[in-house]
Amino acid sequence: MALTDEQLRAISIAERVGGSSSLLGCAFIVTTYCASTAFRKPVNRLIFYASFGNAFSAVASLMSGDGVTEGRNSALCQAQAFFIQYWMPTDSLWSFCMAANIYLAFYRKYSAENLKKLEKWYFLLCYGLPLVVATVLSLVKSTERGRVYGPALIWCSIAEPWQFLRLACFYGPVWVVSIATFAIYATAGLRIYRQFKALRVAKETQPVSRVITRSVTSNITTTAAKALAFEPATPYSTCIESQQSQIGSGFSMQINTNDAMWSYFRYSFLFFIAMIVTWTPSFINRIYGLVNSGKPNFGLNLAGAFVLSLQGFWNAIIYTSTALPILKSQWASNVTSKTDWRPSRGFVERETADITLEDAGFDGRSNTGSTLSLAICSPVQ
Repeated sequence: MALTDEQLRAISIAERVGGSSSLLGCAFIVTTYCASTAFRKPVNRLIFYASFGNAFSAVASLMSGDGVTEGRNSALCQAQAFFIQYWMPTDSLWSFCMAANIYLAFYRKYSAENLKKLEKWYFLLCYGLPLVVATVLSLVKSTERGRVYGPALIWCSIAEPWQFLRLACFYGPVWVVSIATFAIYATAGLRIYRQFKALRVAKETQPVSRVITRSVTSNITTTAAKALAFEPATPYSTCIESQQSQIGSGFSMQINTNDAMWSYFRYSFLFFIAMIVTWTPSFINRIYGLVNSGKPNFGLNLAGAFVLSLQGFWNAIIYTSTALPILKSQWASNVTSKTDWRPSRGFVERETADITLEDAGFDGRSNTGSTLSLAICSPVQ
């Protein structure tokens, strides 16, 4: 039983509402990111890159069922199908790149500079590989099935006669990438949590005692923590100390470092969760369609069309949550500047006062902090 005109109209409205919300979200990301360097944190930078794909997939959503109405061989239908095949899967690839940053920084000790050098390869992966697949599919046709791109009930995508390609070239790769991404997050998240818990326990159980400094101070500058830092780097230095017990400031530094490390993990994992929520209803609908051929389900089609159209919107929510302290500081600075003729230093002080991820990595020792500790010393002049 085919969907009624009222049901198709409801799906069209959902697509356009979701697409409009995503375009607004992408515009907010691009505008704020370009307006101030304060927003250009590592996790925000990858969300910024992903927003371009989100914007083009939102344009495809705004076309809604117009391509189907125009016909299979129309330019509108072919363009919508190409946009959907090209731009929608890029979100899952950017999520994988965020997870790759965590793996490389925490396990391979990549610095911020090393990770930034990889971004051109991320671009090639996320926007190059889908382009090849989408272009090849646009050129394939047969006398029996016709073109690959054509009407797919609610919009133009891979046509019904070629629906086996939807799993092979669209949903399948997305879920393979998603599983790999989840494996990285699961492994890294568990180790971050264990280190965080060990530091908390060590701080509560170790007594305060006199510190005997054994070696000279050293700057923390190029480790995994700095690579995934949220705030600009601050030139703290550390004293490597040999002692029976730890001083509170050393544990505080390590705990703050681990907290910031956990923050990057949390926000990038939220990006992954948003991607899963976006793709799951549509994937379930595709499996349902294969099992129940010719019997479309209105609820699944409505949910799938709506959530796929919201990629840019969810990413804007995550971006806003990471940038909320910056937005508050900017707002407070603007309000102060209007009521006080003196230059406001509130935002600058925020940048220099926060402790950053500057030396994070996984401690392989079973007894964390038993012989060595980190204590904050005066910045090296």
